[in-house]
Amino acid sequence: MITTGSAAIPLTHDGRERPYILHVPPATILAGLPLVLELHGRGIDVERFDQLTGFRRLADEAGFAVALPSAVGEIWNDGRGLSRAATDDVGYLGAVIDDAVARTPIDRRRIYVVGMSNGATMAGRLAWELPGRIAAIAQVAGTVADSVVSGDLPGSPLPVLQIHGSADRYARYDGERPRGLLTRAVLRRPAGRSAGVEAWARLWLARNGVQGDPTVELIPPDTTIRRWSGVSPASDVAFYRVEGGGHTWPGTTFPLPRLLFGPTSHTFSATEVSWAFLSAHVREAA
Repeated sequence: MITTGSAAIPLTHDGRERPYILHVPPATILAGLPLVLELHGRGIDVERFDQLTGFRRLADEAGFAVALPSAVGEIWNDGRGLSRAATDDVGYLGAVIDDAVARTPIDRRRIYVVGMSNGATMAGRLAWELPGRIAAIAQVAGTVADSVVSGDLPGSPLPVLQIHGSADRYARYDGERPRGLLTRAVLRRPAGRSAGVEAWARLWLARNGVQGDPTVELIPPDTTIRRWSGVSPASDVAFYRVEGGGHTWPGTTFPLPRLLFGPTSHTFSATEVSWAFLSAHVREAA
């Protein structure tokens, strides 16, 4: 068991050394900790990604643990064929959960996943392929690979929060091919398609058994929130559309070049909104 603060944790999966960082909040809160898996985007290491989100800083204030796993080559195998290593990242992230639970008093009913871009699509894959382990997910600037959701719907509902800019050029709102300036440099070979945001919403409404219209909230000047509720909190679905928003993390103070990634909204904090949504959900069965 580790104490408090951040520590590099050795882990071997599929014969490959794949360490991760585990962050534990101050010792005043060391029983029944929630755990957030923070999945970085493609081409950014875990330390810089956490500087962008500020999740470890929030963890110390709110009292939850954070696991920061690393993708091989900083590219998650999210189902789009981006990773040349073709690693079993679903299995690896399951192993990270098991290892963190063994080291720290984690509440197994409160294990969450949050990610951006390639990390968001990996979170979408986990939601589809790792049933019974996760209490809720939050995604920023990414949905899911079409190949992941081509089969039957999983049987159990899962709360999902989606935050997406309407002008995102890399994870496009409509699911079409990316067109950003970094596309040729990053995508050195054709990639599989991702679901568009509206198609992703429809999949979650079907999976969670949600019917009827959402409640709609407008946050000037650029954000529309749609929320759907089903028969239980496990059915909750919330989609944030940031009008004109780019491939960015809303509310961040981390410098993201506007020319490359588009505008960053400061109407809300994606970190605070994500934690508020995630922390409101607890899995019924451990």
